[in-house]
Amino acid sequence: MHAKKFIDDVVASNASLLALYAQGCEGQTRLGALLDELALADGQREQVLALIKLAIDDATYQLVCGIEGSASLGDSQQDYTLLDEEGNTLTGALDVLLYERLNP
Repeated sequence: MHAKKFIDDVVASNASLLALYAQGCEGQTRLGALLDELALADGQREQVLALIKLAIDDATYQLVCGIEGSASLGDSQQDYTLLDEEGNTLTGALDVLLYERLNP
């Protein structure tokens, strides 16, 4: 796996999670069920889902920056090395790649 493929998979995972939330109770997530309980109008529901997407993307970006060492994770800031199962190093540009995907 290469860093770009890893980031593609992360972005796809975020999209899948958001899709589950958007399904409400049918997505079998607690957040989706709570969203249904709010009984929002369609426009409001879309706004809330847009905010949830932003939160997912921000949290993911913060975590990736923490792994890269460009931001802290908790009270620690250091570089980590992320390897795939074949021993390929993925870290080194993950934060830049993710930023480009999230901010086209």
